[in-house]
Formats: sequence, C-alpha cells, structure tokens
Amino acid sequence: MRASVSKAPPNKSVDKNTGGMLNLTALQQTPGFMIRILQIQIFEEFFSYFSSLGISPAEHSSLIVIRDNPWATQSEIAGALRIQLPNFVKILLKLEADGLIKRRRSSKDKRAVELTLTAKGEGAARQASEMAKAFNRLTLSPLNESKQQQFLQMLTQLVHAGAKSRSL
Repeated sequence: MRASVSKAPPNKSVDKNTGGMLNLTALQQTPGFMIRILQIQIFEEFFSYFSSLGISPAEHSSLIVIRDNPWATQSEIAGALRIQLPNFVKILLKLEADGLIKRRRSSKDKRAVELTLTAKGEGAARQASEMAKAFNRLTLSPLNESKQQQFLQMLTQLVHAGAKSRSL
C-alpha cells in the first residue's frame, strides 16, 4: 500500500518542484524528522483508506477513546489525544452532527462535559476498528511480525519516557 515518493536512494529525496535530489542524510539521523515524515505518509494513506467512512485520524482516535472510556470528559480525552480543547470541540461537533456521540454535563462536576457513543457511533467505531486492524497490518507490512512488535514497543517506551520527563 505504501507508495514510494521516488526511486531516490534512501538518503536522498526528489524535490517535487525542481526534480533535483536533496541530501537528507543529516535529518534522517533525527527521530523527530523521521517520525514526522512517517506520520505524514500514514495520514495521507489513512485518508484514502478510510474515505468510505469519511473520518479523519483525529475523529477516528476520538471515536475509539470515547468507546473505550464511556462518560470520560472532553477535557480528559483532549488531553490524552494531545488536542487543544477548542480544536477537540470542533471534532466533537462533527461527530455529534453525524449522530455518533452524545455529550452531557457531568453529574460530578457541572463544568465538565462527558462523552459517550450513540448506537450509530458504536457501529461506526466497530467498523473503524476493523478497518484500522487491516490498515495497521498494511502500514507495518515492511517489517516482519517480530519487528512490528518491537517497533510498537519502542514507540510506546519513547512516548512513556517523554510523558515522565514532562511531569518532572
């Protein structure tokens, strides 16, 4: 599924504007750059793969987190997904307009808004989860099964280490 941008060597990239080769060797030694390029590739493929559902990666993540954490607050979910609350509210408005979620004031804290899926949202989350399993298999297919697990474990380890360092 992954389309290569060019037939350039691994440390070179074709400049789409000039057709010239750019040397990316130094940047390819930085995890931030490589992760960002991978994220862009995955997001581009996500929109194509999930076009039948008409959801973005952020909407997909929101559906799954709401499904797995019924009645969590929008602030809690926005924080977990690292989405600024005003941007998350826009996502929720779309999901609500599509009939996928319900929002209600928290009985514990009247300032908080809790989220849950509707029956239609449950179906959409189920379909999105099934599609995500296949999409993830395709995304990780250049790696053998052992390396796929290692890669996901390393990503998790880095995310957790980053969260710990921010809390110090």
